[in-house]
Amino acid sequence: MSEILQNQTLEAEHLFCFRGKVTNQELEEVGRDMDMVIREAGAKRVSFPITATYGMDNGKMDVELLLPVDRRMDDVKEYRYKEQLKIVNAVVARHNGNPGYLPQTCSELNQYITDKELTPITVGYSVPKKADAFDIENSIIDVYVGISSNIL
Repeated sequence: MSEILQNQTLEAEHLFCFRGKVTNQELEEVGRDMDMVIREAGAKRVSFPITATYGMDNGKMDVELLLPVDRRMDDVKEYRYKEQLKIVNAVVARHNGNPGYLPQTCSELNQYITDKELTPITVGYSVPKKADAFDIENSIIDVYVGISSNIL
């Protein structure tokens, strides 16, 4: 069982972003291309990538990839700059271990939202906190879902 917390906030600034429908392999290629564009602009990545998956369509993910950078950047090709991402009143599930089991953590988070009768207003944003290239079992990923504070 994952640790789940309520009333959390996700904040990030200076984000170089891609949104599109891609396969896993295409997403890796997009990430490499974005890294090249960032370097060519004289900027640097300052943290792990944030991802949000909006759905699946014919074997492709409708995904947003957000790369935190150290400065403002111009839009280049299909990539856009976002000054800030801020999600307040979020529930967060912490995933410890192999990222391959992240879908199980997301299922637990969705069940928690259903059981508590919460109303999500965003998709899940996956935010890696720790990545170990030598031992993926040491990974930590937080998944944030914005929740409506309205009482209806």
